[in-house]
Amino acid sequence: MTKSEVNKLRKALEARVIEFDGSARDRESIQIEEGGDEVDRMRGAADREFAVRSLEAGSAKLREARAALQRMDDGTYGICLECEEAISPLRLAALPWASLCLRCQAALDGHCGVKYARPAFPMAA
Repeated sequence: MTKSEVNKLRKALEARVIEFDGSARDRESIQIEEGGDEVDRMRGAADREFAVRSLEAGSAKLREARAALQRMDDGTYGICLECEEAISPLRLAALPWASLCLRCQAALDGHCGVKYARPAFPMAA
């Protein structure tokens, strides 16, 4: 991967960090409101659950983007953390924070050789 390609991906990652950081700070959507009838409380609980899951996913993406920037600084960007092989430039262009090659990611997701598997959603650690 050329230095200009890495710089282009760095700019994309920096923009994503700003985007993810802003969405991770949006905590008003999980505020508990008092009152209303049982249906309103149930709807509010479902809305809060959705908002919490969205915040968790955004926080996970923020951590992944920051970790990718750190790997750029360390000189290990584009190298699979599992097998230490090069990550495809096409994969990095689509997912600049990718830390695993496709083969290792598929093995981690448990989808290796499975057609039409549902995508796994990242969970906050």
